Amino acid sequence: MAPEPYRIRMMEPGEAMRLREIDRRAGQLLVDAGHLADAEPLEPGRFIQFLLAHEVFVAERDGKAVGFAASVDLAEILAGEPEAAEGAGCTWLSALSVDPEHGRRGLGSALLQAVVARAGWFFQRAIALSTARDLAFNEGFYAKRGFLAVPAPDRPPALRKRFDAELPPGVDPERRTVMVRWL
Repeated sequence: MAPEPYRIRMMEPGEAMRLREIDRRAGQLLVDAGHLADAEPLEPGRFIQFLLAHEVFVAERDGKAVGFAASVDLAEILAGEPEAAEGAGCTWLSALSVDPEHGRRGLGSALLQAVVARAGWFFQRAIALSTARDLAFNEGFYAKRGFLAVPAPDRPPALRKRFDAELPPGVDPERRTVMVRWL
C-alpha cells in the first residue's frame, strides 16, 4: 500500500508527541497558504485524547512515524445526539498529516487508502471530511481520489454538525468544505 521504503501500520504506544509534531509541521503548509493564523496543534493532553478517540494509521520509515491519518465512525462522535443515527455508516476522517519532508511521495494517498479499506471492512457506506477549499493539496487532493464537495445547503445535519465542530478558530466557513466519497 505504501511506497518503498515506507509502510503503513496502526499507531503504537508512545507515538503521540511525534504525531503532534507531524501535525504541526503539516499545518504550517496551511499557514503558509494563508488559510490558518498559526500551526499550533492541540495541547498535548487534548491531542492524546483526540488520538485515543480515533483509529490512527501511521506511515513510517525506518521505524519513525512520518505521517498519520485519524478516523472514526461518525455515529460514534455524534453519540447521544439526534444526528447520530443519520451518521451511521459513515467514517469521518478527522486528520491526515504528512511531514513535509516526506511529502509528495504517495504517503497521503496510502494513508487515505488504509482508512478506505478499514471503512470497507466495517461495511461503511461513505467517508466524509472537512478540508480547506481551493488548495490543491487539500480539496484538490481529495477530489482526485473520488471525494465530492457537498455544498453547504445540501449537507445533512450530521455533516453540518461535524463541520461546525472542526472549523478552526478564526477561519471563515466559506474557506472550507465538506467532502464525501461513497464506498
